[in-house]
Formats: sequence, C-alpha cells, structure tokens
Amino acid sequence: MKLDLVNDLFNNIKENKFVPNFIKELSDYLEKNLKPNSEISDKSNTWNNLLSDNLEINDKKIISKYKNEMLLERTNILQNYASKTKDKGEMYYIYDINTNNKDEYNLCICELSKSNNVITKKIEDLPEGVCLGSVLRKQGEKFILEKEDTSVIENQINDMIKGKIKKQDQYLESKRIDGHIYEVNEKYSGRIWLYDLNNKENGSIEGIEEIEFPKDLYETAKKGDRFVYQNGEYQKY
Repeated sequence: MKLDLVNDLFNNIKENKFVPNFIKELSDYLEKNLKPNSEISDKSNTWNNLLSDNLEINDKKIISKYKNEMLLERTNILQNYASKTKDKGEMYYIYDINTNNKDEYNLCICELSKSNNVITKKIEDLPEGVCLGSVLRKQGEKFILEKEDTSVIENQINDMIKGKIKKQDQYLESKRIDGHIYEVNEKYSGRIWLYDLNNKENGSIEGIEEIEFPKDLYETAKKGDRFVYQNGEYQKY
C-alpha cells in the first residue's frame, strides 16, 4: 500500500508542471544568490589591514619599509582610479573599522586634493553588503556600493602587495651578507633590528629589520649581542 502511494505521488509530480517549474526556479535562484555570497567570502580573505602594527600577509611578516611603501602605493592606486572615473561621482574607500566604535567604518576620500580627509559612518547607514575594502560613490546624500569598482581596486591593490612582498624578499636577501657581523638593537613580535657593523652608509651604520631570525637565538638575544651571518644563517659571534 505504501508503495502504491509513493508511485501515485511520483506520477502526480511528473504530470504537474508546477513542481518542475518550481524546482527550476529554485535552482536558478540558488545559483544567482549563492555566487555573490561566495564572492564576498573570497573578498574578505583578500583584504589586508595595512595599518596593522605587526603587519603579516599570508603568514609573512612585512617590515616597516615595505609596509610604508604599500600604504603609499595604495593611496596612489585609489587616487588614480578616482581620477579616471570622476564621471561616476566622488569615490570613497572603506579602509578600517573605527577604533572607538566597532559599528562604524572609516572611509577615505580618494580624490587627490582630499586624500587626507577621513569620514566615519555607521555601518547601518551604509548600503547593504559593504565591507572592508569596498568602494563607494556619493550621489546626493546617499552612498552607493560600487561592486565592479571594488573588484578592480581589490585586484590592483593585491597585485601591488604581491609585488612588494617579492621586493622585500629580494631586499632582505641582499642585506644578509656572508661574513658580516650584526649587532642587536631591539626586538619584538618575532622581529629583530640589527646593525650591520661591516656596512656603513654616509658615515653611519646601516640598520636592518630582520624577520627570519633563528627562533632559539631570538629568544635569548638582547641589545648589544652580536651575530655573524655564515653559510646562509645567523650564528652567535
């Protein structure tokens, strides 16, 4: 009897056009609406807080020299894009969460003459779907989320960051010179500042922010200690 009921139900579904149409519409809806959620999730993983005190990107520490270069280059990217797309309205970029209120975003104005101007807006007053790294346009008194511009800016900034990380690797490698003696100045958060005693520039000893220092040596190192770089690694001098 139960089998007959199942067969009757199956036959009714095949003959009723409503169910197949409903399934198709549901499938189309899920395909369209799940994709943006996925994109938002991916996007949140590719935004980097370049203002972080101890900046790390993809588990790699970024030294102060290249952190500053990234911040400057990000500003240039935003200004250049804003200049090329003026016809779309004044451009804003969400770069940070307000430290005094976690329900507010800090937005920078991307125009060259206003690049130092920052405004703070409540998240609830901004368009639905905004997040860190979003590009907004102001139309009248309202902000509009520009998804296409956000994607363009995200790609440009992340390409720039990848390039800077490669340059940082090359820079640090060039400062690790076989046979040179390095003196510890200070250290924190896995970073150690060294003076290259064999390398003087304009009469002063060159300082290096090292992020790949042996853990065992780092833990005991103190100001004034000296290390020699030999055979591709630091050793107690």
